[in-house]
Amino acid sequence: MDDSLKFKWPPPVARSPITVPGALVVIDGWERSKVTSNADITVTDESYLTKVVIRASKGHPVAEILPVQGSTNRDGGTLKVGSGPAEWYLIGHGKAESMVVDLPIDGGIGFASWVDITHGRALLRITGRRADQLLSKLCSVDLATATTPDGSAFRTSLGAVTTDVIRDDQAGIRSYRLHCERSSGAYLLEVLLDAGQEFGCAAQ
Repeated sequence: MDDSLKFKWPPPVARSPITVPGALVVIDGWERSKVTSNADITVTDESYLTKVVIRASKGHPVAEILPVQGSTNRDGGTLKVGSGPAEWYLIGHGKAESMVVDLPIDGGIGFASWVDITHGRALLRITGRRADQLLSKLCSVDLATATTPDGSAFRTSLGAVTTDVIRDDQAGIRSYRLHCERSSGAYLLEVLLDAGQEFGCAAQ
């Protein structure tokens, strides 16, 4: 058979659990929103970013070099998050393997492992000078800079959704990454938009 007549499958496209009405574009294999907003507070779907969870026992070499619980640091384009006891998240672009290749996960005393959870989690970013006021309507954590400064991280119930909240300011403007189970992503977006009506909040 002439090869030109054979059916060619289109490349696979990954889709976020979160839908933002409007035009879409495929970038690096992910369907993403082309919508932009000038709202005072914006909520952006970042579920396309690679997400890795690392778990390690106390005293393991990898546990000694990752950020302590409640804090974050950056290594190039990768954000490392101390999300809970003996648990960390890596968030960034690229393949999961490249994000962990330089970490001493193998060997050492105790236990350590990593799993690519990109397609099992949702990730939103909420940005705006009053983003903390909006989030304060949904959780009881003190979001004052003295208590939760830029670079801090914590796990809480946000609108009844268990969420890792990561403060990651952008160009001096308050910004938080909100990381939750994939199945809760669309609901969390709805909760944020509902709570943010008085602040002029919009999805993009």
